[in-house]
Amino acid sequence: MKILSPLDSIEEVDELAKAGAGEFFCGVLEDSWYEKYPVISINRRPAGKGHFRRFEDLKEAVSRAHARDIPVYFTVNEHYYTNAQYDLIKWYLDGAVDSGIDAFILTDFGLMQFIKEQGYPAAIHISTGGTVFNWRSVAFFQQQGASNITFPRHLSIAEIADITAIMPPMETTVFVLNSRCINIDGFCTFQHGLARKEVLPMFKNACMLPFEVQVCSRDMNVPFMLQASMIERQRIWERVHVDDHPCGACAMYEFQKLGIGSMKVVGRGNPLERKVLDIQFLKRLLDMLDGNISRSEFYQISRKLYQQTYSRQCRSHMCYYPEVMLDGAGGT
Repeated sequence: MKILSPLDSIEEVDELAKAGAGEFFCGVLEDSWYEKYPVISINRRPAGKGHFRRFEDLKEAVSRAHARDIPVYFTVNEHYYTNAQYDLIKWYLDGAVDSGIDAFILTDFGLMQFIKEQGYPAAIHISTGGTVFNWRSVAFFQQQGASNITFPRHLSIAEIADITAIMPPMETTVFVLNSRCINIDGFCTFQHGLARKEVLPMFKNACMLPFEVQVCSRDMNVPFMLQASMIERQRIWERVHVDDHPCGACAMYEFQKLGIGSMKVVGRGNPLERKVLDIQFLKRLLDMLDGNISRSEFYQISRKLYQQTYSRQCRSHMCYYPEVMLDGAGGT
């Protein structure tokens, strides 16, 4: 497995590579886009931190990454784009390819088709916004030319195992650290960071506006207790939400057995110090998986290392894959 790391600047390449990053994902937001579309980002991140601001800088960063044999993936992953935006989007795609990026991270079906028609040499990776909840979704995206899919952060380990067991051959990515949003990205139309403190002082961003989930009609194919547990999990995620260092590192043992290719660290816009800390934490655990370590030993070590790294205990309500903590091998 590789650690898929966020990247925001040239200066970060060497530090994150030394920490253990095996892949980078990034975006560009130049004035040409922001001046025309000040609210709608091209890549699910608002203006400000979290972007390269010039393609010249991206090109230098890609060159440094490639010198270390690290691929760089370029985010153009809004849910959809209008026809009027395509002239500017093409300029972005051209700039990314000229910079040497290895793949586009996409969600919009129309943009996938456009990229195929234009004959861009970069690979196509499907963002979590592609909502891959079953093997048929994987097959569909493979037919569209995709070579990698990111599983939604709401899937359990068992669900990921079921999909990978029967899906067509495809590289896979899972979330493992930071920003465990309660909302399913592909079904959400919020723009990250829309809320302002003077408008919504009690919420960090628009994603944290209160809402309620209820069962409107019972699906006889889904046990009632399972429906109840799904609702309870949603309510727990709503209360603790987003960026209090949510983690799924304990599940790395299972993901290696399943043949998962990449572990995604969310964090475009995070300070470099936090990115380095996150990557170092995962790299230490990844190195342990190359040795002769048992499942229970890995759980115990990962939890202890999490406490040492972030000065807090593991908490099941902040775990991406709480079933690992609750199945007995990892503790309670």
